[in-house]
Amino acid sequence: MVAGWHRLISNLIGKSLLQYLWGWLIVLLSLAGNAEFWVIAVNRTHSFPISHRILRKFRLFHDAAILGWPPALILWTERTSASLLRGGSLGAQPDALRWLLLITMAWSIPLFLQVLSWQLVRRRQFQYVDSRRVYAVRGIIPGPQAEILGKPGGLSQKWPWNQYCHLEVNTKSIELRPQRQRPETARRTLQILHLSDLHFTGTPGLAYYEFLVQKALEHPVDIIAFTGDLIDDTALLPEAIAILEPLTRHATCFFILGNHDWRYDFHQIRLALSGSGWRCVAERPEILELDDRRVLLAGTERPWMGDHPPQVMESGFDLTILLSHSPDQLPVAKRLGYDLMLSGHTHGGQVVLPVIGPVYSPSRYGVTFAAGLFPEGRTVLHVSRGIGGKDPLRWNCVPELSRLCVTF
Repeated sequence: MVAGWHRLISNLIGKSLLQYLWGWLIVLLSLAGNAEFWVIAVNRTHSFPISHRILRKFRLFHDAAILGWPPALILWTERTSASLLRGGSLGAQPDALRWLLLITMAWSIPLFLQVLSWQLVRRRQFQYVDSRRVYAVRGIIPGPQAEILGKPGGLSQKWPWNQYCHLEVNTKSIELRPQRQRPETARRTLQILHLSDLHFTGTPGLAYYEFLVQKALEHPVDIIAFTGDLIDDTALLPEAIAILEPLTRHATCFFILGNHDWRYDFHQIRLALSGSGWRCVAERPEILELDDRRVLLAGTERPWMGDHPPQVMESGFDLTILLSHSPDQLPVAKRLGYDLMLSGHTHGGQVVLPVIGPVYSPSRYGVTFAAGLFPEGRTVLHVSRGIGGKDPLRWNCVPELSRLCVTF
């Protein structure tokens, strides 16, 4: 059948031109597959508790492998009499080159499956909201731009349409059917303000975070949940605590820490945040009484810190919520019986490409849970795109503050 299509296309456009097209297609598939392999490798390695120094070196190796393969491939095939770019066939290539081409071409298959999944399912999950409002913070707050923008450097400063100083405030409805046996009661709605990945690092500036808190205070909620990565510059810890402190007077605030906090003195970070009125649920769960309902909030900072959360399958609570910095703990949440899991860590990919979607997501599941709402059996996962980032770069992926209306 393939041979028949080959003959048909050959008759239509000519054998010589078809040979050129096949050669160029082989090269393009090899380049795409090579890039996909190294992206998958980076995404998976960044989901483990590996030293950030090692991860940074691996990322540099990834950069070299992706950028180095195109010229290496072109030079290699051009040295032969059967250059792929000039009509040569795959079978005519040297053995070593032919095997490398076959291997890298095979890795283009996950890329096509990822694009298909994004177009059919994940884009809808990524974009789901009931309502949203996007603020271009730079144009709203008066005063010196440095207090808003911070000090982005290099690519972040030059990237066109960089949205790292924007903020999306959205509302999302979540319907839950708790799986524990309990008396039938009228359904109730719990309002949760979910924020994640603040990454106080000097970029954006502190005025941006003050604007964020101001917008958070405009929404009446029952609880506020922060799912980790507070600090990337420990000198800013006092300012971060002071900026977030008004939230503790607005609603009951719960938190866990993330992998960036783990890099520093996370005990100090935990004590500072707890001392300002936030409640850490990573070390022990908290019980929230809401009229005649009892809500359990637990946390996990694995795989970087601590233990697994408690089992709640037969706990008798009306609603159980797990705060987990990484969405990778979803199988644990499902096994232990949690109704709702709130996560961050992936930043939505930070850059979302047309057609392809997000590319980089530090998770063992790659970009599957980059951001959005995911009903997984009886457990629903919400992954926030977060607010800040070590690299101040956002494109088609606006920082997010979410009000979750959870009916249970």
